[in-house]
Amino acid sequence: MVISHSEKINCTQERLWKLLLDKAEHPEKTISEVQKVKILQKYDNGFLREMSVAGLEIRERIIIDQKVGQIKFILVDNEELDGYFLNKIENKRGQLTLTYLQDWIPKDQNAKQDFDQQFYPILKNAVLAIKKLAEMTSIPY
Repeated sequence: MVISHSEKINCTQERLWKLLLDKAEHPEKTISEVQKVKILQKYDNGFLREMSVAGLEIRERIIIDQKVGQIKFILVDNEELDGYFLNKIENKRGQLTLTYLQDWIPKDQNAKQDFDQQFYPILKNAVLAIKKLAEMTSIPY
């Protein structure tokens, strides 16, 4: 199931992009449920990362595409889930909107599927945390 949350952000696109890049490498700074983050390998367009979030061990291939303003986090070698997570900036006539979207599908169709309800508050709070940082005037981004 797909869950998402969007917020209008009042800052420059450059500042918001820098915050998203930092969050990709250090998600524990803005998402309290994240622990044990480890960058395993770097690529020209991203990196491979492991972390624990809300009790799930996750490995992700992170693809950074500044041209379209998005960072995609694709689940890798996960026994329970397939799918991806997306951070996307939209700029419509100077008004920025930040969207986080999670599309995780259980591999076992009989599996308990309430993880979307569990993860929606985490996703929403993560967007709000970036919004707060982006709109602060004293952060050097």
